Amino acid sequence: MFDSFKLHYSRVPSFQQIQGNSSTPSRIFLQIVILQVFYYLTAIILFFATAQLLGLPFSFKWCFSWQWVSLENTLGLTLAALWLFDSLLSVFFITIIIGRSKLAWDYALTVHVVNLALVWLNSGFPTSLYWWLLQICSCAIMITLGTWTTRWKELRETFFDGIADTELGQMHESASTISAATTTAERK
Repeated sequence: MFDSFKLHYSRVPSFQQIQGNSSTPSRIFLQIVILQVFYYLTAIILFFATAQLLGLPFSFKWCFSWQWVSLENTLGLTLAALWLFDSLLSVFFITIIIGRSKLAWDYALTVHVVNLALVWLNSGFPTSLYWWLLQICSCAIMITLGTWTTRWKELRETFFDGIADTELGQMHESASTISAATTTAERK
């Protein structure tokens, strides 16, 4: 039983295994775990850096407790702003790891449901209106921008393959452009 688990989850997966068109349960689970790890890792780095800059002692409770989010003091406001910035950075991870616009909703909501579960286990059910408003705003940022950026990525890969990229100053050729040029050259 554990051999199968160890075989599948004991090595670092390649990028193609993480992001792909297949929707196998193991791939979905892996993407959720990776997205959640990046979500919390980014938050911890942001919180630690801010604590160092402000001369405050860093605490992991800032990440896993709803009681610190408040509009009544500067620490609570700072944490709320950092959570929103973390959501903005997580849009990048959704675009890279998930890459599909119709899945951005699912993964953004999953990140916040897992966050609710971890906060609930750590500090009890959240009763702060500010914490709930922060989660709604964070989820809205991740859903809206995650859907937009993944849709942009999908459209760029689908419709603009083989067109000059003026931003990078490069010409990208698709397989259809190359095969058409090869066929034309063979006829001559």
